[in-house]
Amino acid sequence: MRTILVVLSVALLMTGCSSKSDSKAKTQSKEAEPLCAPAPVRYEQWEEQAKAIAGQVKGIDQVIAVQIDKDLDVAVKVTNFNRFRLESIQKEVSKRLKEAFPESDIHVTADKRLIRDLQKFSENPWPMDVKEACKQKKQFKQFEKKMKG
Repeated sequence: MRTILVVLSVALLMTGCSSKSDSKAKTQSKEAEPLCAPAPVRYEQWEEQAKAIAGQVKGIDQVIAVQIDKDLDVAVKVTNFNRFRLESIQKEVSKRLKEAFPESDIHVTADKRLIRDLQKFSENPWPMDVKEACKQKKQFKQFEKKMKG
C-alpha cells in the first residue's frame, strides 16, 4: 500500500515539475542527490522474510532487518556460548539471505552498537515525503558503511 502511494506521489511530482523551463530543471537535477533518483523505498515485507530466514540459524537470539531499495542490512544478536561461533553464524546467515534475495546487497553484523542503531532505524516509520525519504536513505548509507560484510 505504501509503495503504491510513494509511486503515485512521485508520478504527481514528476508531472508537476515537467512544465518548468529547461534551465530550472537542469539546476534542480544538479542539486538532486544520486541516492534519490528514483525515490527510495523501504520493503518491510522483505524485512520480515529476512528475519524469518535468519532466525532459523541455530544460536541466534534476535534478528533486526532493514531493506531500502537493493540494500538489506541484517543485525543478529548472539549470546552466551554461541558467541564462540559468531563468525560461522554470520556466514551462514549471509549465505541463506543471498540465496533468498539474490538481487539484494546484503550486509550482516553482530556488533552490539550497530544492532542498537539498526533497531532504532527499523522502529522509525518510513516517511512518505520524498525529501525525508532521501534523508533517511542517506543516514542508512552512513550506517551501512560502519557494517562489515
